[in-house]
This record gives sequence, C-alpha cells and structure tokens, in this order.
Amino acid sequence: MRIAQVTGFLGSGKTTFLIEVAKELNSRGLKVATIVNDVGHINVDRKCMEIHGIDTMEISGGCICCEVQGTLTTTVTNIYMSFHPDVILVEPTGVAIPLGLKMAAAETVKKMPKILEQSPIVTFVDALRIDKLMNNVRRLVETQIIEADAVLINKVDAVDEDRLDRVTKMVRELNPEVQLYYGSSRTGKGVKEIADIMVNGTAVIYDLNDAEKRFDRKYGE
Repeated sequence: MRIAQVTGFLGSGKTTFLIEVAKELNSRGLKVATIVNDVGHINVDRKCMEIHGIDTMEISGGCICCEVQGTLTTTVTNIYMSFHPDVILVEPTGVAIPLGLKMAAAETVKKMPKILEQSPIVTFVDALRIDKLMNNVRRLVETQIIEADAVLINKVDAVDEDRLDRVTKMVRELNPEVQLYYGSSRTGKGVKEIADIMVNGTAVIYDLNDAEKRFDRKYGE
C-alpha cells in the first residue's frame, strides 16, 4: 500500500486534480482511498471527493504535518483494515509543509513497515496566482517548493507561455533538482505522470531524529 501526499497553498487546485488522479489509478485497476484534512468547519474537499465516488476519511483538529501524526497513523490503519487500498491519497490543509508530511508519514510507515510505502511529496504551484502568493505568503510557498520531491505547476491551460516560463524559472531557482511537471485538471495534462510517481516513485526518506531537529530549527518558536 502506498501513501501519496500532496501540498500546496489553498486554491492551488489540489482537490480537483487529485480527483482526476484517483480516476486514472482506478482505470489501472487500483483501489484508491483518500484522506482530506481541513481546518475549516465545513470540509468542502471531502464533499467534493465523495461526490465523485472516492472513499474519503477526514482528519480534523489541525494540520497533518504537525498536530495529528498519531491520528494519521490510526486513520491509515483503519483504512487498511476496512478497505485494503493500493494507494492512499492524502490532501492536507494548504499550510502543510513537505518536511512535516514526511515526518508524519515516516512515523506511520515505521508502525506498518511491511505494509506501507511513501510516495514522493508533490507540491502544487498555482500558475495563475503565484505572484500574489509570493507577495503574501512567500515563506510558506518557498518552503513547500524547496522541500518537495516533485512540483506540479498547475492550471497551465489558463496562462500564457511567458508566465509559464517565469513560474518555471522561479521553481528551478528554489529547487534546481526537483522533478517538475505541468498540470491541468481541465485538459488532463500531467494526470498520468503524477499517477505514475504516486505508484512507482521513491520519496526522499529523512532520518526522523534529524528531521525533527531541522523542523524545530526552521519552524519552531
């Protein structure tokens, strides 16, 4: 069973794109479950997933990457026992950072070593709103890109080549070695490629003790 996590600021198109990824995985004969994590009172993402017939479990109480690691493990265990999926797609709140997601997933894998594998962390970058986001939440957006295993520049059908080139350059300057993809849920661009890395890709696994120290240094008070 694979656990595939994504990150990206609110509005970057994660939910809509993941629905298409789930459909692609289903078409390959794979069983898919999703975990959505929203800090709001009404979880629109979960409702959106369920409308499309995707089995969904919700984690509440904050961000997967920092507050509810134990709950993530419990939820993954319950999904495995009741549904036995091939892939679990995890969509955390938009402020989640890849390092925290890796730590949470690594702890879960540690408790289910013969059952669970991590897929690469994919950061979604909103090609339409990236300039505004860099002005308002630069630190978060840059961190999500720098720590990603793969980056999907999303909504490419809605921007011209000049903007796409600028967004690509920005991502490459922050993370020169990252696997870079281009996506659009409207046209289906990038869906098969992201499905491929979720099934076959290898995540960079951190030493948990070292990761916790780096996490505290970068994000602790």
